Amino acid sequence: MVVAAGKRFCGEHAGAAEEENARKRILCPLDPKHTVYEDQLAKHLKKCNSREKPKPDFFIQDINAGLKDETEIPEQLVPISSLSEDQLENLIKKLRKASEALHDALNDPKNGDSATKHLKQQVCLSYSNC
Repeated sequence: MVVAAGKRFCGEHAGAAEEENARKRILCPLDPKHTVYEDQLAKHLKKCNSREKPKPDFFIQDINAGLKDETEIPEQLVPISSLSEDQLENLIKKLRKASEALHDALNDPKNGDSATKHLKQQVCLSYSNC
């Protein structure tokens, strides 16, 4: 921190010198690594860099954490052998549609070399035929 004009210490160490009349510095409740004036605490809490930032709308906590318990199996995971003929046909249609979209993305010149390489790697991982 920079020493203010006419002061002997920076804001962090001014409390130790007790030059600030009756103003008292306290530890920041959000981050005790720095201090604030007690009378400016409310203002500081609104702008402190250690405050919790709002999460974006799309954020879901632990979305990629996997199952918490190995015995916990989501109901939507079912073996393909248990699908009816109609469900199996719908699944095949969805997979073909996804495959076409991926094929279109691979052949789109706007994607560039890096994106194309990444897409090809994903195809290899998905089909294990590379």
